[in-house]
Amino acid sequence: MFRVGSWLYGKKPASTQSLDSLSELRDPSERLNAAETSAANDQHRAQHNSHAPNTYHSQIYAPGTEFALCQAMAQLMSAVVGVLNESLTESIKGFYRLRKAYITLDAILKMEQKFIMQARNSGNSTSTESLPRGAGQGAGSKSVPASPVEPIDLKKELSDLSIETSASGPSDMLSHDPDSDIFKNQIDVFVHSGANFCFGILLLLISMVPPAFSKLLGIIGFHGDKERGLRMLWQASKFHNLIGALAAFSILGYSNGFVRYCDIMPDPVPGDDVQGYPQERLEALLALMRKRFPKSQLWLLEESRMNGANKKLDVALELLCGEDRSPLKQVEALRVFERSLNAMYLHRYELCAESFLECVELNSWSRSLYYYIAGSAHLSLYRNIAGTDATAAAKHAEKAVEYFRKAPPLAGKKKFMARQLPFDVFVSRKIAKWEARAKEWKVPLVDAVGVDPIEEMIFFWNGHSRMTQEQLEESMTKLAWSESEANKTWSREGPEEKAILQLLRAAVLRAMRRHDEAKEMIRTSIFSQDKSQFTGHLKDDWIYPVAHFEMAANLWMERPTYSAIHGGPASSSEKPSTDSDMQLERRQVRECKEHLEKAAKWESYELDARVGLKVTAALEAVEKWESAHATTSG
Repeated sequence: MFRVGSWLYGKKPASTQSLDSLSELRDPSERLNAAETSAANDQHRAQHNSHAPNTYHSQIYAPGTEFALCQAMAQLMSAVVGVLNESLTESIKGFYRLRKAYITLDAILKMEQKFIMQARNSGNSTSTESLPRGAGQGAGSKSVPASPVEPIDLKKELSDLSIETSASGPSDMLSHDPDSDIFKNQIDVFVHSGANFCFGILLLLISMVPPAFSKLLGIIGFHGDKERGLRMLWQASKFHNLIGALAAFSILGYSNGFVRYCDIMPDPVPGDDVQGYPQERLEALLALMRKRFPKSQLWLLEESRMNGANKKLDVALELLCGEDRSPLKQVEALRVFERSLNAMYLHRYELCAESFLECVELNSWSRSLYYYIAGSAHLSLYRNIAGTDATAAAKHAEKAVEYFRKAPPLAGKKKFMARQLPFDVFVSRKIAKWEARAKEWKVPLVDAVGVDPIEEMIFFWNGHSRMTQEQLEESMTKLAWSESEANKTWSREGPEEKAILQLLRAAVLRAMRRHDEAKEMIRTSIFSQDKSQFTGHLKDDWIYPVAHFEMAANLWMERPTYSAIHGGPASSSEKPSTDSDMQLERRQVRECKEHLEKAAKWESYELDARVGLKVTAALEAVEKWESAHATTSG
């Protein structure tokens, strides 16, 4: 671990060095290989010396398990480096390491299961809290379920909240908190928290991948389990160590990022809900991490994300505009990127452009996208003042063109599993499309751009779900520019660009909970068109499958259950008096699933990997709803 940690700190400041140069990928790869070899050697040594005097014998784990865990951690990190490599061969090697780590972690967790089962089957009435913990205690030590967990002390304003859960089964290690006697030895704490963190993150990530990729992973033995993965991460987060902090960061990142990115998620269940957005529990976890690590910028970043996820974008942006900087370049890059997105959602175009240009200096992975959004921000400024200040407008137009033309040469410089990044493909095609239109229409490049590209980016990053009603109205106003007299080229636009405009409007209407209007807009503007109009050279081939997802999201959000939980008007026209709430909801869920299946089975398109994440999560939510209501189905 120290070999890896030294790489994080032994570099130049973030402002002077790119994150992901080839040498930086080579350096961690070499250090991780050394760490993996060292851990394997230490494991063999521990096994060989297991009978030596004064050697600690865990009552749960076999000798050397702590080093096997270190080896698995190194393999997991090597797998990440491998799939980020531009070589397909290295990506395949990465999956091989992932498989080895998966097997090791599974074996460690089976040791825990064996310990708990043997303790339970012993029939002893003594609590596991009183288990002996000295040397020589075997896995057959007698136990029964641990005592109920105690709430963790938090900040005064959150003193009534707890990150603990009491819903775990009595034969599950996840029912034990750090105060349990079985965790008095720090080696056992390290193994338990580390195995739960690593295996939990694996199960969670595998459960999130798009359908086509998840089938491939299933063939080679990887199967995700979101529920179990999240419970394991929550368990790891209880421990006051580095692994506990990483688990907390993963939980907060998943909840404030992925959950808020996906529009169709399972309904929260009473009591112990881990798959939805357990807000009080998340706030308690964040408060605990801020208390433990008061100087860490990582938790400030997560506080900003949490505010953004809960429609407090102004607060979220303010938190990231301070003078403090993280010594870790990775954290600094995340901070600036998050600030860039928040500025984009808030239509703070100057700050948005400046921040994304700063991202170019900090991160080499998506430079084409950063230049594209910076150019789009200046395009919006140009459009805002073109009719009132020609001189200033010309300067913004010049900058927009400069950044737009910087983007395509940088696209494809980085690959994921030897494939071009989805937004790199998107950016290159968009700008090529605009250049072709400018030449055909004999207008400047800035006047050949169609629907506001900033609003399009807000849509792809699901910014509308983070906006207040007033901010959504502002997005509607920005979209209205396309059909205004200020746009001299709208009459030349074909059905494709007009469909994009209506799809973005429908997305804003959905965020406003105006579902009938949103659905009608999609039906009349997109589904009434032949899908062949949206395919072909330089076309936006994502329109139709994304429209199916939008329709599904509207149907999911207008359900009586959703409205009862989240508030907002239910769709009156969708609720005939002859239908009961449950009959209505069944029909809505059935139609929702039909649209999701169409989106999932759509032929390959430009952003299918990105949209596929949302589709996968949505189908899982629908399946969970169907399972919960199967007993009363008619």
